[in-house]
Amino acid sequence: MSSRRAAISALPDDILLIIISYVNVQDILSLRKTSKRFFTMSKLRWVWYDAIKRHVVEEGLPVPAAAVADLKALAAEHLEARAVHAASFHENWNSAHPVAKKTFEFCAVNYLDDQLPDDHRSVVTHVSFLPGRNGQYLITAVGRVLTCWEVPLGESEAYRVAEWVSAQKIEQVIVNSDPKAEVVVAYVSAHPVTQGVVECKALAFDKFHGKFACRMELRAHRQVVMPLHLLHSDYLIFGDPMNVCFLTAPTMVKPLGKSSLADLPENKVLAVKPLNRYLLIVRQRAFEVIAAPSWMGIRASYASLLRVCAHIELDIPASSAVIVARNPSFASVHELPDWPADPVTVLARYSDDGFEVLHQYDLLPNPKAQASAKAESEIATDRPPCLFPSQYTRIISVAPSSCDFRVGSSGKGFWTETRNITLRHARTPARCLVGFTVRPNPYESGTKDPARRTAHLQLCKDTLYTRRCNIHEILWKKYMISSTALEDTVGRIAVGDVTGKVEVLDLA
Repeated sequence: MSSRRAAISALPDDILLIIISYVNVQDILSLRKTSKRFFTMSKLRWVWYDAIKRHVVEEGLPVPAAAVADLKALAAEHLEARAVHAASFHENWNSAHPVAKKTFEFCAVNYLDDQLPDDHRSVVTHVSFLPGRNGQYLITAVGRVLTCWEVPLGESEAYRVAEWVSAQKIEQVIVNSDPKAEVVVAYVSAHPVTQGVVECKALAFDKFHGKFACRMELRAHRQVVMPLHLLHSDYLIFGDPMNVCFLTAPTMVKPLGKSSLADLPENKVLAVKPLNRYLLIVRQRAFEVIAAPSWMGIRASYASLLRVCAHIELDIPASSAVIVARNPSFASVHELPDWPADPVTVLARYSDDGFEVLHQYDLLPNPKAQASAKAESEIATDRPPCLFPSQYTRIISVAPSSCDFRVGSSGKGFWTETRNITLRHARTPARCLVGFTVRPNPYESGTKDPARRTAHLQLCKDTLYTRRCNIHEILWKKYMISSTALEDTVGRIAVGDVTGKVEVLDLA
């Protein structure tokens, strides 16, 4: 035993550093406690810069509170904190019993809002995290009031930063998926005077002065504006048939996509996702790929907005869907391909002979389209950017009560469903958050082409969050949980309820 210890201690530092580079984050922290030498070596900046590259970035995990390009400027203690945080969240998410390391709640109700009925005055109808703010800014909608809260990491309080009061009850809220955009949120409310007309406003967030500023206002008939599908960069997509409104000068509204698809029965829009230069639209009976309204600051032409690059029609109508597209960590905007290199996954829910099932479709990049990519200001029309699947990749059963799918940029997500749980030696119904992860499969045997691999859908081994519900909530389908949100960069979940309370869960 002593000879082994002597052999290990006789190794030079550079050899030990190479060995440490193959050790995971938690084992590095454990190794630190064994001796003064390992304690000193585990404090080196190189150790944690290599650890965050190997165990965070290369694993496809987001880096908390930092961009990958900024890692070279961070000190050793900052790299260590980010690596430990990301690894702790990932390990907890995939553990046998995921638990929130810390929870706190606050009241989001504005008691000055007395113009609504009692049953609408305190319901948190919307909750979402602002992208790119590391889970520290939260948007809530209660009645007529839209509020931005600051919820710092490691604290147990929420601070009201900005507030916007609408003339009527806020019916829908959508947050900008681009963290660098000026406009952060858009909402729809009924017009205070004209029946059948709604107002859509896009708001910018001034953190320094603590206020919202209106950047766009649109008034139209309800069937034209609603629902809101996507707010990304400088454009807003709404309605069915779809239209796009550009928020920066010159402000204009243009039709988008193939309008004839909206006329088909049971074919409403379920999900819209920007994928680099293209836009993926998932309808109940069709998948559609068109040019993105803007890409790298350049707006698409009017003809490109109406031209469908590729589409496929399905036999069975879906009831809900979510699009999973993992963001590459190292690529800058100018390095991104026209279509993502990793598979783009669509999770669509169907009713099959009385059973609720979830179909997984993987859209793979088209190698011929990537090889013949044209200039940045053009869209290739001769070849579709992706290959549509001939059938689903995987099918799983889901509960009839499942709803409200949420997914982040790293592929982690959850949905809400009703389950029977054991609490104090008794079985009781509860609303639960069921987590999942979508990741690219490793290369199959004999296949080395990354464009040929599909994605793997893995469910969490246990629920992420549970809240008891009574039989009346189940019968009337009016649950206490009214809204949910996920921030998978730092591992935060927000849950809003009908009493005006918002609960924030830290899983890291």
